[in-house]
Amino acid sequence: MNGTIDIDTAIDNAATDYPALAQLLAGYYHQDWPQDHATPDAALHAFADDASPDTVVEASEDIGRLVDEGFDDAGLTRILADGFDCNYVPEAHGLTAMGWLSHVREVLSRSAAG
Repeated sequence: MNGTIDIDTAIDNAATDYPALAQLLAGYYHQDWPQDHATPDAALHAFADDASPDTVVEASEDIGRLVDEGFDDAGLTRILADGFDCNYVPEAHGLTAMGWLSHVREVLSRSAAG
């Protein structure tokens, strides 16, 4: 499911459809995130520390729902950048968008459980 209309709709509705994930991505992976956090995981852990436990769980659930939409990596990359205004580029660190989102979900799940 990577039709232009599907991607454009997902981009337009990203913050509304996935509000906790939007809080994480736009708030912690903004254009200056490398000045605020030493590593991508440091930004992720800062969100987990700063957000309420419910928001951390909701962000993890948002990732699951986004992934379940069936977008391929190119589609997810566009949604991350254009829908969430996420300035972290997984490919720059040898990861796919799907691989990075899976990692983020795993870290958030562990954080919420612990």
